[in-house]
Amino acid sequence: MPLTARQRSIHNKNGAKRSASFSKGKRIRKSSEGEYLYTNAPTDLRSIAYPGGAVALALLLTARLAAAYWGHIADCDETYNYWEPLHYLVYGNGLQTWEYSPVYAIRSYMPLWLFAVPAKILSYMMTPVSVFFTLRALLAVLTACAELMFYKAVCHEFGVHVGRVWLCLTLPAAGCFASSAAMLPSAWSSALVSAALACWWRRRYPLAVLFTAATALLSWPFTALLGVPIAIDMLLLKQQYMDFFKWSFIALITLLLPTVLVDSWHYGRLVVAPWNIVAYNIFTEHGPDLYGVEPWTYYFVNGFLNFNIVWVMSLSAPVLLLASAAACRSSRAAFCAPYWLSLAPLALWLAVFVAQPHKEESRTRRRGQCPRAPYWLSLAPLALWLAVFVAQPHKEERFLYPVYSMIVLAGAISIDCLQKLTFAVGTEIFRWRKERERRHYLVYTGPLVVMIVLLAGLGSVSRITALYNHYHGPMTILRHLPDDQSSRMNVCFGKDWYRSPSSFHLPEKFRIRFIPSEFNGQLPAPFHEGHNATRIIHPYFNDLNKGDNRTYVQPNECHYLVDSDIGTPTKLQPPYHKNVNTWEIIASVPILDASRSHKIFRAFYVPVLSNKNIVYANLYLLKNKIIKYLGTNV
Repeated sequence: MPLTARQRSIHNKNGAKRSASFSKGKRIRKSSEGEYLYTNAPTDLRSIAYPGGAVALALLLTARLAAAYWGHIADCDETYNYWEPLHYLVYGNGLQTWEYSPVYAIRSYMPLWLFAVPAKILSYMMTPVSVFFTLRALLAVLTACAELMFYKAVCHEFGVHVGRVWLCLTLPAAGCFASSAAMLPSAWSSALVSAALACWWRRRYPLAVLFTAATALLSWPFTALLGVPIAIDMLLLKQQYMDFFKWSFIALITLLLPTVLVDSWHYGRLVVAPWNIVAYNIFTEHGPDLYGVEPWTYYFVNGFLNFNIVWVMSLSAPVLLLASAAACRSSRAAFCAPYWLSLAPLALWLAVFVAQPHKEESRTRRRGQCPRAPYWLSLAPLALWLAVFVAQPHKEERFLYPVYSMIVLAGAISIDCLQKLTFAVGTEIFRWRKERERRHYLVYTGPLVVMIVLLAGLGSVSRITALYNHYHGPMTILRHLPDDQSSRMNVCFGKDWYRSPSSFHLPEKFRIRFIPSEFNGQLPAPFHEGHNATRIIHPYFNDLNKGDNRTYVQPNECHYLVDSDIGTPTKLQPPYHKNVNTWEIIASVPILDASRSHKIFRAFYVPVLSNKNIVYANLYLLKNKIIKYLGTNV
C-alpha cells in the first residue's frame, strides 16, 4: 500500500534516503516542513508495517488493564500515603501518616480528590475492593492514553521504526507493568511527562506547558526539571516568550491556586504542599535518608530487573549513537528539534537528585541537519548521573517511574543504531554496496530487531510472572474476612505491616491496626473519625521516623491478625499461627521467603528450575478465638 505524505515524511526521518536520480541535476536547498511532507520513500518501505493509533491503543489498554488487575502493590508508601488517605476521603476512615499531619503538611489532598470524587460515586454501587480495582483500571486507561500520545510523537520525531520498536518494548516491560496502575505521584508523573513530551515533539506548546505544570504542581514537584528542555525550545530556539509566560501563568492560576485552597482547608492553615515536599527533601538535615539506604549497585540491578536488555541498550546508547554517527550519515529535517534537546528530559531527570546537575549547551543546526555529536551528548548525562546518583544513600525504584518511557525510547534508539551499524558492516563484508543506495537498512537487519524484541519480551514476562507468584498473596488474603459483622473489628498487622493492601480490601466495619514488632520506625495511625479530622495535630507524629507506642494495639485487642512464618520468632514477633489456643487459621497464601531462595530464580520465573530453587513461606489470616467484639471507642 502506498504511503501517505505524512508516512513518507516519517520514514525519511528514520534514515531513508531517496535514490540519487531523485535529486540529480536539482539544486539542493534548505528543507522546510512543508517540503518534507512530500518526499518519497524507498520502495522497500512502501509496505512497512507499524501499528496505527487504534491498534496501538488497544494493545496499550490490554497491557495496562492486565497490570491493574494482576499487579500487586510493590511499595508500602503507595498504601499508606495514598490509598489510605483516599479511603478516608471516600468512607470517613483510614490510616494517617506523619506527612499528612498539619505540622508538616508535605502531602497534598488535591490529587487525591481527583480520584475521591469518582470513587465516592462508585461507593454507592460497589464494594470497597471493587472501587479499588476500578480506580486502578482508571489509572491504567489514563496511562495508556498518555503512552499513545507518546508513541505517535515518537513516530513523528524519531521515525516510525523507532516508534514501533518502542511500542513493542514498552508493552511487556516489567517496569511499566508495575508503574502503570500505581497510586503514586511518580506513576502519575510518568503519564503526565509522557503527555508533555508528546505535545512538545508535536509542537503543541500550550499543552506541553500545561502537562508539565500538572506533573509539577499536582503530582511530583521534582518533575518540573523535565520541562526545562521545553522552556529552552520555546524561549531560546523559537523565541515564543509571550506564549511561554502566558500559558505558564494560566497553569499557575488554574492548578496551584485550587491546590493551595484545598490543602489550606484540610490542614487548617495556609499550605503550599509542593513547596513543603521540596523543602523537606532538600533543606532539612536528615531528609529522606531516614527511610532506608541502598548500595551503589541498586539502580543497575533494579533497572535490569525491570527492563532487562532494554536497560542495557539504554545505557549503551551513547556508544551506539557515536558509532552510528561515525559509520552512517543520517539527515534530520530543519523543523525538528535537535536530538540533544528531544532526549534531554531523560538526562535532566537522571540528574534530579544531584546537587549540581549536568548542563549542556545548545547547538546550532546547520543546513537542516543536526550535528552528529548531540546524539552522544544527549545520553552521556545518563552515565554521569548514574556515577553520582548511586552514591546517594536513599534509593527507591519509584524514583525512576517518570522517565520509564524515555528509558525505553533510549533503548529503541540504540536498537535502531545497532541495525544501522550492522548494515554498514554488511555493506563492506557482504558486498551490499550496490544495494545500499536503493535498499533500506531495515531490509537486512529485520531479524536482529525481532530477536532483541522477543528476548526483551520474554525476560519481561518472566519477571512479571515471578512477581505475581511471589507477592500477589497479600492482595487476596483479606478476601476471606466475613462481611456480615455488625460491630467494629480490628485486623492487625505486626512484622508484616508493609504487606497491607489498604483498607479498601476490608469490609465496612473492619479497621487496620498495628501491634508491636521488632520494627522501631514510625507507622501510620488511624484518622480521627470526626469532623475536620485532617486538622487535628497528633503528638505521636514526627519527621524523624521514630516509632511511638501510642499508635499500637495489643494482640488481645485484635479480632483478626495477619502473620507469616518468615524469619526467626522473637519475643515481640512470636509465631502466632502456632498458638492454636488463641488463634485459628482462617486462610493462608504463599509468599516468597527471599532469604532462602536463589537470587536469579526468585527474580525471574523459569519453568521447572524456579520451583526447585525458591522457597515459599505462608502468610496467614488468623482469627482470635477469645474476644468476640470491641466497643466503638477502641
